[in-house]
Amino acid sequence: MLNMIDINEKQKEILRQLATRLREARLQRNETQEIFAARLGISRQSYGKMESGSPTTPIGHWITASVLLQRLETWEGVLGTPENLFERFEKQKSRRERASRRRKDNL
Repeated sequence: MLNMIDINEKQKEILRQLATRLREARLQRNETQEIFAARLGISRQSYGKMESGSPTTPIGHWITASVLLQRLETWEGVLGTPENLFERFEKQKSRRERASRRRKDNL
């Protein structure tokens, strides 16, 4: 028996957005679901679930689709360490250099 995934509305909206972007990218390439599914190495039915925003789609399918669509870099920030703005400020502050003095003859 499969475990049902309980997702909230925000999660559903994100999945719908991913599904819409995937469908639009496939259509821009003028490929049918069947052709794109074959390129992904999955059935047309499984691919159809991706385009419908199914929460049970394996993440590997999404990553492979991103590779095929030349959009793999869009995954780089997913689950990354959040940037600490205070640390960033301190690093920038310590790297600051003073401008050199102006000479009177350069005025």
